Amino acid sequence: MGDGGWRWATVFVLACTAVLASACSSGSTSASGGSSATTDASGGVTCSHVTGGLSFSPPLTATGTSPETATIELHSSGCTTVGSNSSTVRSGTAAVTLTSPTNACSGVLTLRSVALVIHWSPATITPSVLDFSGYSITSTPAGNGGFSFPDPGGTAKVTGSFAGSDAGASSTAALYFDPSVAQIQSVCRSSGLSSLPVTSGTVTLK
Repeated sequence: MGDGGWRWATVFVLACTAVLASACSSGSTSASGGSSATTDASGGVTCSHVTGGLSFSPPLTATGTSPETATIELHSSGCTTVGSNSSTVRSGTAAVTLTSPTNACSGVLTLRSVALVIHWSPATITPSVLDFSGYSITSTPAGNGGFSFPDPGGTAKVTGSFAGSDAGASSTAALYFDPSVAQIQSVCRSSGLSSLPVTSGTVTLK
């Protein structure tokens, strides 16, 4: 894997290793102080538009000399269910803050499983815990970098809503960023990478 691949995968590790790693409660509290029951949605769901952003404090650099705090916010829309008891899904959201011992762009690459907790709207749908065994680096025809889940030959698993008939084994996801790989390399080597917009992507749970 070249320098570009290592840097991209490192950004991914900072961004996605612990994206929504905390579990959600099975109910939500109403304004009156009561509890609204949630339901595990059956079948599958595909959201065709994923956007958001990653921010890094301090900025990621080529060498890395400080501990890192990364903040990630993701939003999915254009969601359609298949074979589900929940006919309407308006959106899904994810947000998390995580830390790393270094702010190096290329110093913390370790292929690892990734767990994402997706909160759905309407909130009566139980959150989905989506586990991938790993990821691979990909890009758009225009050269924008991204990540594909799971890794080649890897596995996926879903608990909670939209686990399909095989516990989510056929689930997939992809995230793409606005800058090209070359642009990110250049920023990382010079002023440092302080943010990274997620401009497109898809997620399918089934």
